[in-house]
Amino acid sequence: MKKIISSLLFSICLIISFDAKAQFINPNETEKIVIERFEYIKKIKHYISDLYWKPFGAKDFEGTIVYFNDSASYFINPLEAMKEKVSTYSVLIQDYEWNIWKLKLPFDTAFFVMETTFQYDKKAKWDINYNTPVLFCSSPELTKKEKTEITSTEEWTVALMHELYHQYQYSNPAILAYVLRLYQEKKMIDMDSLQGIYLTNKMVNDTIKLENELLKKAYNATSIDEEKKIFKEFLKLRSLRNLAYFKKKKFYLTTPEDFWEKMEGTCLMMESVLKQNFTKMPIPEYLKNNDAMFKNDAPFATYSATQAVADYTELEDKEPYVGTTGYNMVRLLEKHNVNYKDNFFNYASLPLALQLKYFYKI
Repeated sequence: MKKIISSLLFSICLIISFDAKAQFINPNETEKIVIERFEYIKKIKHYISDLYWKPFGAKDFEGTIVYFNDSASYFINPLEAMKEKVSTYSVLIQDYEWNIWKLKLPFDTAFFVMETTFQYDKKAKWDINYNTPVLFCSSPELTKKEKTEITSTEEWTVALMHELYHQYQYSNPAILAYVLRLYQEKKMIDMDSLQGIYLTNKMVNDTIKLENELLKKAYNATSIDEEKKIFKEFLKLRSLRNLAYFKKKKFYLTTPEDFWEKMEGTCLMMESVLKQNFTKMPIPEYLKNNDAMFKNDAPFATYSATQAVADYTELEDKEPYVGTTGYNMVRLLEKHNVNYKDNFFNYASLPLALQLKYFYKI
């Protein structure tokens, strides 16, 4: 995926024009659907922020979104600095308060992409995501060709909201500075690498499965004393596992594990809450009447809290384990209405487990 993103960045930035003249054009029928999809995304963002994480709704969009279909690329809510980093573009005329630019299609966009990325290497200073998180996404039509489980605009919006939430996280200066420092100090590995260790190291794999069971058991405990006791077992088991790994590999998993649990666990909780409340949002009439992939909320018509437990609390090899363990720790914080969200991202190094330790007074 990173190679694909790099190629896309190269293609978009291939022709740099400091004096690019923007042409204003009326959108065609396909582009009207693109515009309405992102107005819908904006409304969903505000809706879920009211339900779960209010600061997430402070802005309509967190930064630039690059959207690809089979004929063009579009910059949604482009930052002003983008004018210096792209070739000639057109501005689509529309009625909303955010902007959308149309650019030529890069040569390699046949690949599916749904990812928030940023660059920090000075050699990449002309990349559009240099020191700023940019969300790259394929259209629903392209997405369904690669991700067979996504068959509707609604399902695509949930996947996009996941990445939009990551863009929000990385837009916090403290988070961005923290993760960059960890990489520079060689204390960080990405989530895919961490998952690779989980899948290939039997000791790590077996122990994390036990840890996750303890987190689920703690959530289902009927008394705070029992819950606290179980969580202490979780902490002890995790500490022993990470120490054993360090003795063999001379690398602590604790720091990347804490960071990715914090990022992915809260993101998955947002996603879970959204699915459970999706049908309560008004159906956008334009998409209902014009978007062939819009299913009138049908994909989430029967989605329940029980289904969310099944989808998000169990470990699966195809999904990052830190998302599951992170989600289960967020569940514990939510269970007791712990005020964990204040300065959650400003204190970038503060892990979920430590917040639970504060709550349990361990």
